[in-house]
Amino acid sequence: MSVLGRFGPSEPTRVILVRHSHVHNPKELIYGRLPRMRLSREGREATEETARFLADVPLAAIYTSPLLRARQSAAILGKHHPDVPIHRCSWLVEVQTSWEGELNKVYKETEGFSYYDPPKSPGDETILDVFTRMNRALRLVLRRHAGQTSVCVSHGDPIKILRVAYSGKALTPDNVRAPDPGLAAMVAFDFWHPDALPVISAVDLGLLRRLVRGEWSGGGRQGAARRQRSPSRGPGV
Repeated sequence: MSVLGRFGPSEPTRVILVRHSHVHNPKELIYGRLPRMRLSREGREATEETARFLADVPLAAIYTSPLLRARQSAAILGKHHPDVPIHRCSWLVEVQTSWEGELNKVYKETEGFSYYDPPKSPGDETILDVFTRMNRALRLVLRRHAGQTSVCVSHGDPIKILRVAYSGKALTPDNVRAPDPGLAAMVAFDFWHPDALPVISAVDLGLLRRLVRGEWSGGGRQGAARRQRSPSRGPGV
């Protein structure tokens, strides 16, 4: 039985989306797809905790966004699974936005800020663009690794958008303003049939740390996953 819990009589095809952790960003930029944005020491340590949490999960494969911070995260996860292949997948990349390189105080200080509504430049990705490519990545993994568990390392907005859609909500700017998954957090999609809707579960870093250290008293790792899962009604697109 995998550490994230079991939701039926047999194992589903499980895809675990892992968000990269804290990035070394002394200039406080919206770093988007900027090169050389690496994990900070804090980020590496947090990702190591995620890796330990997943260490006893039999993985079929690890897929990663091509950006440095995601590749570093995938490598840390992979240390506990030395025989598991790590593949780069461009569909898992961060959102393309021309806000990239601006100071991040722009969105912190702007009420109702959105990367998508309106787009800053014509070449910026829309919410639907992001969902479409993330869903391609998800479906690729489902085809390749049916009945197994795989990990995809990606970024806050892309993971959130995929989760919003598969939770039956419309892909609107308001719904996408919901909080991102936490740094080094996991969101798992359990598919009992490739054409069925998934069960979605989540483990954030705070809970994960308590689980790794044996401090959780709420029914173990399986119980924690059950408490955080959310029913899915399918893509709201």
